[in-house]
Amino acid sequence: MLLKFKESLSKLTGLQEIHPASPDNPKILVAVSGGIDSMCLAHLFHRIFYRNFAIATVNFSLRGEESDGDEELVRSWAEERGIEYFSKIFDTKEYCRVKGVSTQVAARDLRYSWFNLLISEHSFDYLAVAHNLNDSVETFFLNILRGTGIQGLTGIRRKNGKIIRPLLSITRREIAEFVKREDIPFREDSSNSQSYYSRNRIRNMVFPEFEMINASFLGTVEKDMANVEAAADILEELYFTKKAELLDYKRSRIDLGKFLKERRPDYWLYMILSEYGFNAAQTEQIYSSLEGQPGKEFHSDSHLVLKDREYLLIYPKGVARGESGELNDSESRLSSTSGPVLSLAEFEERLTDQKDNAQTQPQAEAETETEITIGQTLESNGDAVGSNTEEVEVHDYDNELFEVSLKGSRELKEYAILGFLVRVSVYPKPIGFKFKDGPRKIEYTADLFGSTDISIASAIRKNYKVNEPSLLLDADLLEFPLICRRWSEGDKFMPLGMTGYKKVSDYLTDIKMDKVSKSYQPVMTSGDKLVALIGQRIDERYKITAHTKNILEITIIN
Repeated sequence: MLLKFKESLSKLTGLQEIHPASPDNPKILVAVSGGIDSMCLAHLFHRIFYRNFAIATVNFSLRGEESDGDEELVRSWAEERGIEYFSKIFDTKEYCRVKGVSTQVAARDLRYSWFNLLISEHSFDYLAVAHNLNDSVETFFLNILRGTGIQGLTGIRRKNGKIIRPLLSITRREIAEFVKREDIPFREDSSNSQSYYSRNRIRNMVFPEFEMINASFLGTVEKDMANVEAAADILEELYFTKKAELLDYKRSRIDLGKFLKERRPDYWLYMILSEYGFNAAQTEQIYSSLEGQPGKEFHSDSHLVLKDREYLLIYPKGVARGESGELNDSESRLSSTSGPVLSLAEFEERLTDQKDNAQTQPQAEAETETEITIGQTLESNGDAVGSNTEEVEVHDYDNELFEVSLKGSRELKEYAILGFLVRVSVYPKPIGFKFKDGPRKIEYTADLFGSTDISIASAIRKNYKVNEPSLLLDADLLEFPLICRRWSEGDKFMPLGMTGYKKVSDYLTDIKMDKVSKSYQPVMTSGDKLVALIGQRIDERYKITAHTKNILEITIIN
């Protein structure tokens, strides 16, 4: 047993040969409950004279004096041997009540949170826990009964990050025999003899039947799990390749046309979506919906999957607008920085052309220099407010709407809205102004996987298609202040080039905007008139004409 333990510890810590008394050995925190497995584990560390280890025990306050007795045994055992010792008492029942979780989930959350804290504060290299071969095989069967992927058929991992399990190849019977031979003290958890929990039912009722069929069935299943683990490692490599082909990381979406041509798309779908918290039953439902109508939603605890026309879209939870249509402050804000900016790049070139022409066309120059008032009066000195473009005021899109109030020519303001930085500027129409031929169509994307600190707004814009990054309106036809808000039911406008009204909801459906992006589409209004769908289209009544003198430009700049 001692040799088997030393070999296991050597493999798990990466040491070719363990010299237990060496001060250079990894520092290990050993989780001890007072039960037979964990007391055996603690004894083994002490028995091989391992130098750098400490004991940690948790009192969950679930069994009254019995729980206190467990804690006392571990404390006295550690003190008698001069071993560093940590203990913690939790009110587990209260945690269950507050969090709404089971006792087992609460106990796991509480102990591992505390263990992680100890590891961080005291610089432990590993946390050793006392799972044995019986525990691993029990987990194997529990996973089968609950439904699992191939990884669930490998039992408990020998090593998971800093967690190591040196007893995982040792049976509970071997441990009991060693404990008896070494006279190791332990306390029996009375709940282990009860078959209330699923694991205990397998342990107490199912395994004895298996042993009657195959006395060494634990070893047989261990070999099977090892074979599955080898196959899982090979399949994992293939999965990484497939995921790179099928999942568009930048937009967090799956191209259904390409995806459905795979030999086993149902399996790859499960593998991909399991990373977003979807279980086997949910992914089966999602797969069944792929050839159906778009718009169907599926939810895990952390993510929303939306079946769109050509794609399966994946959004973090909190993106889809609720009944109130509101985001909280932390989700709706997008931090931005400002610097020297102009309006359109083309406009800068046009202004240069105008200056070149000014010497021969003084009247045209005078026309473009005319002071104007849009929405508010000019300052008393007669200069247009905001004409200095070195400083741009940046506002956050917050609480569903904001006002745009521009005071004079060449004034710029910027707003964080829908995950984009939107610039609103006003300037005299340049001489020789010409419209571009056709719309400029682009897509802005954000890398959802590049950072764990990505805003909800950035998640929205992953699949949001910007059909017109710059919208130009006749500024003198507008009533200030303008209001920017998300569209609502009943909103309608007259799309550029049309002679009749169209509901915003119908327009967004026509351009095939997905359901989540659609719910966040911002509009700009003037008085009671909707004048523009930002990033999409303006109202016909506010377009630039030969009679336009001043232009209001709404530009998405990032």
